Amino acid sequence: MVGATLQLKMLLLPVWASMLFMGFLSVVGMEPTEGAKSDSDYPPNTEPPPSSSASNCSEMTLKLEFKTKTVEHEYIIGFTGYFSAKARRLYISSALRNAGDRALEWHIVPRENPAADFPSDFELVHIRLASPSSLLTLEDHPYIKRVTPQRKVFRKLKYVPSPEPSAPCNATRGTQSWQSSRTFRRTSLSLSSGFWHATGRHSSRRLLRAIPRHVAQILQADVLWQMGHTGAGVKVAVFDTGLSEKHPHFKNVKERTNWTNEKTLDDGLGHGTFVAGVIASMRECQGFAPDSELHIFRVFTNNQVSYTSWFLDAFNYAILKKIDVLNLSIGGPDFMDHPFVDKVWELTANKVIMVSAIGNDGPLYGTLNNPADQMDVIGVGGDRL
Repeated sequence: MVGATLQLKMLLLPVWASMLFMGFLSVVGMEPTEGAKSDSDYPPNTEPPPSSSASNCSEMTLKLEFKTKTVEHEYIIGFTGYFSAKARRLYISSALRNAGDRALEWHIVPRENPAADFPSDFELVHIRLASPSSLLTLEDHPYIKRVTPQRKVFRKLKYVPSPEPSAPCNATRGTQSWQSSRTFRRTSLSLSSGFWHATGRHSSRRLLRAIPRHVAQILQADVLWQMGHTGAGVKVAVFDTGLSEKHPHFKNVKERTNWTNEKTLDDGLGHGTFVAGVIASMRECQGFAPDSELHIFRVFTNNQVSYTSWFLDAFNYAILKKIDVLNLSIGGPDFMDHPFVDKVWELTANKVIMVSAIGNDGPLYGTLNNPADQMDVIGVGGDRL
């Protein structure tokens, strides 16, 4: 039992750490140096940091923002069980015939992804209605559980100036500061000044990441490694922006799958690569569970866009693959997105440990993020390491 408890801790260390870093990045803005990025070097939906003077070190916050909107005429039809594509079409067609709406036009939206060959509990349908009552008729069918609008998810990275005055360039820094996606601010890696003096940091605009000890060691993951708990045999799913096939820092990528409308499995943004590295990187900066089995789910496009239906298909596939731990790189206020919430319940009922960020909108009442605010999900926030 003790060994199982230690193994569980080993499983959760990577996802805890990835959530702690997710959306809590700050950079120090100084005069541009050779090799500094131009505006064109930044990914879509990412605003480059503004220029700053050479006299001061101006702190910049990297904000991670989410917003959603409904997709016009697209609906997710949820069923009471898992059915073949033929059966799902038959049930929808039968229900819509009973609506008696002659002006109604509809078709099933193709979903070309690895889950397409398996039975599913939902269908994505494009419907033009002459009367809203047609949707109510759909829900009268004995095998149809719910009809909800398809939702589009936008994620945006944005550099903004820190609200605090900048310090002189030659000021001594005893801590490294990280900021959340909005107004919540925390100080991270609050170690002695001697620790940071030994890092050899340079005065250039970049993420503050140069440290002599690995983060995994600072959080004492090496203690578990020495006891033989390295994540071996554990299936970890990373729901993010993908991962390059021949990335040299990963030795145990079991599968890469694409759930977007882009014809690529690679990471064009870097966020998915970073999260995967925190979990299972093998070189230079070793991940928390270096021997774990990575399953990469590309659910965000290079424009940082996703849809509810993409997540539902990917979640179903994760259940089929018997994933042990699922790291979810999203979080927002949409607790009323019923298909998404129901699917999270189903995942955890199938013994999938789901971890998601909870504090990116601040510490106030009503600012917790979904799905991390659900009782069956491990919601991770950060204060100090």
